[in-house]
Amino acid sequence: MRIVLCSTLALTAFLAVTALRTQYNETLPPFLYDNIIATFETDTSAHNAVAAILLNYRMYDTMFEALILLTAIIGMQQFLPRQVDIEGGQQAADEEDNHDTG
Repeated sequence: MRIVLCSTLALTAFLAVTALRTQYNETLPPFLYDNIIATFETDTSAHNAVAAILLNYRMYDTMFEALILLTAIIGMQQFLPRQVDIEGGQQAADEEDNHDTG
C-alpha cells in the first residue's frame, strides 16, 4: 500500500509541476541576456559565466532545489518499507498461523 501511495504522490506532483510550467511559461527579453553576459564579471567577480549564474544569481534557487531533493529522499525512506518490516510482517503472520492451528 505504501508503494502505491508513494507512486501516486510522485506522479501527482510531477503532473502538477508540468501543468504549472506549461501554464506559466516565461521567457526573458533578449536585452536581459545581453546585460547578464556583459556585466556578470563585474557583478560577481567570477571569470566563468556558468559559475557566476549558478552560484551568485541562482544561489537560493539551487540551495532550495537541493533542500527539496533531500526532503523527497527522506519522505521516500519513511514511506517505503524496509527489509526488517517485510521480514517482521512475515514472521508475525507465521506466528499467527501457528497459534490458529495449535
